Amino acid sequence: MSLIILYIKTFPPLPRRGSDAIMHRLGLELLSQGLRQIHGLSYPSQALEYRGNPGALTYPCSRSILLGPHGKPYLKDHPRIHFSLTNCPGLVACAFSDSEIGIDAEMPRGASPALLSRVLTEEEAKMLASSDHLSFSHLWTCKEALAKCTGLGLNSDIYRVGFRLSAAAAIPPAAKYPPLFYPLLPVRFQRKDYYLAQGHLPDGHIISLCSAKVIDSIKILPVQQTRQ
Repeated sequence: MSLIILYIKTFPPLPRRGSDAIMHRLGLELLSQGLRQIHGLSYPSQALEYRGNPGALTYPCSRSILLGPHGKPYLKDHPRIHFSLTNCPGLVACAFSDSEIGIDAEMPRGASPALLSRVLTEEEAKMLASSDHLSFSHLWTCKEALAKCTGLGLNSDIYRVGFRLSAAAAIPPAAKYPPLFYPLLPVRFQRKDYYLAQGHLPDGHIISLCSAKVIDSIKILPVQQTRQ
């Protein structure tokens, strides 16, 4: 069983220019806060900068964080601390767990028929077409979360994994914070089970979580105020 601890920060739309670097920095601030509060480790956000991300243009890269073969970040001196970061317009989030973890978030959106045929299974496409409440993002964030959890990145094998969504999870509740997460059916990937949960924020963001262990509980901790 796994406890997932989340830090979620929402904010008004950012100017397009420089927004990726700002969101990346905000994500590292959440990571820094979680490492301090959960694990008692002091890592200033600048010390967590790693090569290949927008913030690397602003801050010198340290060696506190290394990247796996497919780009998954991990702490050089604490590889057993499992975390995952996500950002999208209006939101950054960081998830911690005692096992491999992946998080992804998006606002609901559609997709072109060509993209749907490339990244969804036939059953997923039928489910999406027959629902008044599901959006492409409900499925896509699950695939992204699985890709991050496994550390393999998005690829054709991930696209072939079929997700089945909860009807309740597809309907946003009344404006409420913290959000309510619904368990989804586990998926089998490379002879291993992965466990999922999905929730909505009051502003409409969809958040999907993927864990290598059964998700026992999800705890959302308050975010310290920082300058943007």
